[in-house]
Amino acid sequence: MKPSAQRAIAGAVAVVTVSAAAVVLMQDRSTTIKRITDASPAAPGVAWVTEVSASGIDGATFSDPRTGSMYPWGPGSIRIDDMLLTLAVAPDGDGMNSDAVMVAVETASGAVMWTSPAFELASCAEQPLDGMLVCYRPSYGEQPGLVTFDLSTGASNTIETAPEIVAATVANDRLYIAEGDLEGADVTLHRGTLDDYDADWSTPIAVSAGWEDQYADRLMVGPEVGSFDVGGSFATFDAQTGEEIWSTDILDDCMIAQYRTAGDLAVASDFDCDASSSATTGSTALNRSGEELATYSGPAEHYLSIDEPADLSIPIVLGDTAFDRTTGQELWRNDLLVFDDTGDEYNEPRTRGTLVALVGDVGILRFDDNTVGIDLRTGGQLWTSAETWSLMAHDRDSVVAYSDGALVALDSHTGHQLWSAEFAKMTGDPGTSFETYVGGGGGTYILQSGSTLAELSPLPS
Repeated sequence: MKPSAQRAIAGAVAVVTVSAAAVVLMQDRSTTIKRITDASPAAPGVAWVTEVSASGIDGATFSDPRTGSMYPWGPGSIRIDDMLLTLAVAPDGDGMNSDAVMVAVETASGAVMWTSPAFELASCAEQPLDGMLVCYRPSYGEQPGLVTFDLSTGASNTIETAPEIVAATVANDRLYIAEGDLEGADVTLHRGTLDDYDADWSTPIAVSAGWEDQYADRLMVGPEVGSFDVGGSFATFDAQTGEEIWSTDILDDCMIAQYRTAGDLAVASDFDCDASSSATTGSTALNRSGEELATYSGPAEHYLSIDEPADLSIPIVLGDTAFDRTTGQELWRNDLLVFDDTGDEYNEPRTRGTLVALVGDVGILRFDDNTVGIDLRTGGQLWTSAETWSLMAHDRDSVVAYSDGALVALDSHTGHQLWSAEFAKMTGDPGTSFETYVGGGGGTYILQSGSTLAELSPLPS
């Protein structure tokens, strides 16, 4: 683990230019929830559907603002109050997108409120600042710097700030910027305002990564702790002071950063530094101070599509073992959490983890031809099903998933299917397939594909 020393850097005066005008498209659009043909009686109905063509760009596809508008990484939206913010981009083969606009959609009706040019964005923050959505363009773009979008009008401004931004986000009513040379491990973290990006402080941060790595959306900040996990390493800092709390280095610590989870825990995969490969030999959970909380010896790793424990009493699972999130005490083991895959003519035999979702107090395990639910408090099996699904979201005691062209809801404690509805019959387009959950709750689901945004809501009783 590496200590760091804080250093002060003189602030820079921000230069603001109005870069593009928004097109306001708000219209009166009444919403009537419509029953989905052939859906289960308990299924929600379609409240509204918005096509990407409403962006005004021919051949566009929806893209997530968190991953920017430079390349079509996949659909997604940022929700701020009663507004969804998504990108419509025009892909250009294997190269950069040829055009892009930010699209604001009203959640109550699906109406497009405004669009605004959004070319060459590297990433956008999930939280607003001073009534603005905050994004940035990289140093190698034509007009680098911060880009803001007024949430009411869509008007965008470019703010010339730190010249070498590699990541930016908003938290605690402050702007956080990482800038410098990632490949050379010379990066500085700033906190400030839109007018003065380092008004509060500037401090070095121990991170490094290759230019091809995904780093633009990796700066995460909470009320007390922040992280910038890139290049396979963890970097953790105090959100109020910028002081480093702890960090790791792949070669020094022989571990590769995997994910963060509830309780300010970090999970890494371990490997043998003296071996000729980086094959996984185990997993380690680190606590808020970077100290080892729990370890598992074995090659099995879990890749969670949903990680939403009910509270901190729900254990963290490494390999076949569950550990207390606070003390690291071993609580139970279950052999079903580890599966020996015999391989086939295309794949080598391997041992893999089966846990794919942590929902409330239930763990969902997926195998090649069946799905199992286990009680995370005891490790006991709750249910098994011959079906397999791709899990999307957790809503109270249910899980929403999709399979074979249909959306389904399952009771997480019993595995019982609560309802199902075909994607194609939600929109009338046989090619419809929603694979991204944007948000919702209370029986409402906002779903997105590359071509369509839609809200499903409970039907009137």
